Amino acid sequence: MRRLDTPELLDEHDAPAEDVERSLRDLQRFNRYCGGMRVYRAMVKRVIPSEARNPPTQGVPRYARDDTPLIIDLGAGTADLVDSLHTRGVAVDWNIRHLLYRRPRAHRVVADARHLPFRDNAADAVTSSHFFHHFTPEENAQILRESLRVARVGVAFTDTQRHVLPYLFTLLLRWLHLVGRITAFDAPASVRRGYTTSEVREIAPSAIVENYFPFRWAMLLRK
Repeated sequence: MRRLDTPELLDEHDAPAEDVERSLRDLQRFNRYCGGMRVYRAMVKRVIPSEARNPPTQGVPRYARDDTPLIIDLGAGTADLVDSLHTRGVAVDWNIRHLLYRRPRAHRVVADARHLPFRDNAADAVTSSHFFHHFTPEENAQILRESLRVARVGVAFTDTQRHVLPYLFTLLLRWLHLVGRITAFDAPASVRRGYTTSEVREIAPSAIVENYFPFRWAMLLRK
């Protein structure tokens, strides 16, 4: 399947609020039931050294402690993924409407992932999920350089593989009216915009890139 770079409706700033909120709920369900959260959490555990994951202190939530790892999540949307971790989190998204949809535990920052407003080694790790496909290979290489600059330990990215089966699955969801108007267009478009594992390796030749079920790839890049 050839990569087709089609802009997605959720990226528009003037999309109707009701449609945006339904699409954000759809994305949360995709993360929960289609492997996104499972793969994301598995990659974070690999990029953060075991000695950084300290046991919780009695009466103090782990995410509230100063010695808890700090994760910056790019394209965080509603911040549901970074909030699922027992860490401190920063949710970065270029669309403030996504960050304001719910009240996340993570700090919220509106920013361009290609020019992150953080100092060098500001966080333990930089992550993203279902974000890589929004950018060209050259832009993704730039985002990886910025992420490595900001990360003290490394970078963990994951996204859906471009493949006919997840593409057909998204069309089925649309035909059965199981998703909202924006998702009905964006889900097939995001699969067509996605990258194969071999293409990801070409963009980041020094990264560890692996396949995960179902039809996801994950990248681990250490400093």
